[in-house]
Parts: sequence; structure tokens; C-alpha cells
Amino acid sequence: MVRPVGFPMPISSNVRKWYDTIDKLPKGAKILIDMGYSGGAEAEMAPYAVAVQHHIFKKGGLKSIFIAMHVEGPTLWRKMMGEVTPDQYGAKYGIDYIMIGYVAGVETAMAAIGKDFRKTVPVDYNGDPLEKFPIMEGIKDATSFDLLISYTVAGDIGEGWVRQWIPSYRTPYLLGCVASMLAVMEPFARAGQIVSLVAGADSAQYELLVGKPSRGVRSADVMTATHVLLLAFIIIGNIAYWKRKMSGG
Repeated sequence: MVRPVGFPMPISSNVRKWYDTIDKLPKGAKILIDMGYSGGAEAEMAPYAVAVQHHIFKKGGLKSIFIAMHVEGPTLWRKMMGEVTPDQYGAKYGIDYIMIGYVAGVETAMAAIGKDFRKTVPVDYNGDPLEKFPIMEGIKDATSFDLLISYTVAGDIGEGWVRQWIPSYRTPYLLGCVASMLAVMEPFARAGQIVSLVAGADSAQYELLVGKPSRGVRSADVMTATHVLLLAFIIIGNIAYWKRKMSGG
């Protein structure tokens, strides 16, 4: 827990596809990122979001426009960005990233910002007009974005982006969700409406890909070490059992 070892682990095809999708984006590409998870799921979802943001800032030249479909999104965004520390990459608020804030309505909000972004949300979460930020130049509607990312714990959010954006705008969509949602969202991924579907618990894999081992790797290391310890106890128990049996005990 104190110092993650980073035990070897396979990288799943979905995590690799997520990484490659971001890595292939051209300089200047604009990404709409939905902070759609709650505080109760922070431990599962935040490490993945942190690892992905490290990747985005590390690659450089990509614009991150954050929005929240969950009321706790802006608060959790501040915590997440505190772990990322954009300054280490020279990323500046309003130039490389921005937080629009919570937009109520879920699918109604998704449809509205897809049709007219500025009319729906004219200010950022601090109340400053979007016109003052260079990052917002050229952003008018859903067609202004090269990629859509959503981190969520809610099916109406995960499915909502599919219904409101994919058929109409064909925006490439990456979805990170709690593990319990995977079975529900898998049909959309198989239909090609989601480019890559992952669980927040896959964060260790992404941390290793970007070379930033943190909470995800720590959790994976604890799980691995616990299983190794359990196997060791089973082996020791069996040796003791057979030794006693062979000695007539």
C-alpha cells in the first residue's frame, strides 16, 4: 500500500483500444469529458480518470472540456485534477482544459449541448463567460468535438450519450463505468456505438501504460499479494496435513 510494486499484469484489449484512441488524436483535438460519477464510486472511478488525464496532458496539444452530468461532478473533478497536477505538464486552465460545471437534465442536457453548446452553457463553473477562454474557440455543438469520454455510475448517463450523440453526430465514444454496469453497456459496445468500454477497476492497467502507478496499481498489488498469501497458506496447510497423515497422525 505504501509503495506499489507494479506486479506484471496483462493489458486488456479494451484498455489498449482506449489508450490508442487518445494517442491517435491529432494536435488541437477537442475532447468532451463527462464527470458522471458520484462520491460513493470515487475509489473505483477516479484512478482511471486520473490515469487518462495524465495521458492527455502528457501527449500534449489536446483540449479537455469537462462537463458534469452528475451533481457531484465538479467537486470530484477538483479532487481528480489535484491528483493529476496539470502544472507539471504546463497545462493551463482556459487554454488546455476547462470545467463547464454541472448541467441538469441528463439526456435533455446532452441533447441541448449537442445542438447548441454556447446557448445551453454560456459560462464555466466559476461563472466566467466562455468567450474569454481560448479553449472554447470554435466550439459550437457536438460536431466540434473529436472525442467523447464519460465516467459514470448511472445507466441513464452511459446510455444517454449513446442515444443523444452517437446516431446524430457519430462522435467516437469512450465509456468508463463501475463494474456492475458492464453487462448492461456491453451490447452498445458490440454494436460499435462505444469505441471502448472499461471498468474503473481497470485503472491499474492504464496507469502502467502511461507510466504513472498510483491508486490503481496499489489496489491491484494488494489483491495480487493477498491471493499469493492465500495460496501460500493453502500450500503450507496441505504440507502439514500430508506430513501428519504420513506419520500416522
